[in-house]
Amino acid sequence: MRKLGKYICFAAAVALIGCLSGCNFGWKTSYIYQNGDKYVAGDREITEKIDTIDLDYLSGDVTLTGTDASTVTIRETSEKQLEDQRKVHTWVDGTTLYVRYCASAKGLDVNFLKKNLEIQLPADVKLSDVKVKVSSGDLTYKDLEAENVNVHASSGDVEVSGAAKKMDLQVSSGDLTVNQRGDSEEIKLKTSSGEIFVNAENAGVLDVHSSSGKVKVEAKSVKDFRSKISSGAGEYKFASEPETIDVSHSSGSATFYLPKESNLTGEFKASSGKLSYDLAFSKNGDNYVCGNGANLMKVHVSSGNIEVKGIDGE
Repeated sequence: MRKLGKYICFAAAVALIGCLSGCNFGWKTSYIYQNGDKYVAGDREITEKIDTIDLDYLSGDVTLTGTDASTVTIRETSEKQLEDQRKVHTWVDGTTLYVRYCASAKGLDVNFLKKNLEIQLPADVKLSDVKVKVSSGDLTYKDLEAENVNVHASSGDVEVSGAAKKMDLQVSSGDLTVNQRGDSEEIKLKTSSGEIFVNAENAGVLDVHSSSGKVKVEAKSVKDFRSKISSGAGEYKFASEPETIDVSHSSGSATFYLPKESNLTGEFKASSGKLSYDLAFSKNGDNYVCGNGANLMKVHVSSGNIEVKGIDGE
């Protein structure tokens, strides 16, 4: 009887998760959102000014790009002929564009649609907030400028290219590629399973976290750099040394490329591995000092090597 009770509780938990997530449960989907009756089904062109995007797409590739056009264009493709309920749904509320995968409905069959979505926006418009959630599919975001960009992808690769004051990008399973231009106050990147590639111009804070996968960073200017990798190697290249570097690897080597004339105080710890460098470090107690030692470089690797290489600065 006790065993039967456990099975019933487990089945109820699975059903609850399926309902809350809005993902496929069996062969039907419950996908409910507010103001569903105000949405328009299918492709459309929007002439209203848009400064905020709120997008939730269950399955399929999503592309958001900036163009020379003065309007917003929404185009969706599918291998099936779709009735309105299963087409992309959009709603413009003031200056906010809401995008949803399909109609707000219970028990809707959205299996095997193989849909892809493309949204084109005027590149000369500075967006306020961009919030994107993609459950299964690749996301490409490029040639746009925004105050805040927030992305959550459950399964698929994410590529973000553009300018933003703040970026918060999370990928559960997939690679994350970021090409940041202009000035950013904060860039936070996280992937549970996948690689991270970053090319940054100027960031106040650059925070990278990978549970499983290598990380490669190349940046012109970063004030505060942090990287935490559970399993994977890290390669970090800076045209000018950050004010603070805080890097922790559980398993995987850390390789740094820094200007030969850097001013650094290094706190290096390689639990199982070796430290090597060709910058002009001198030992000062447990620390290593290069130049006037003004900037702090803290690196801890549990299993792997620490290597610091000199490059010509800016």
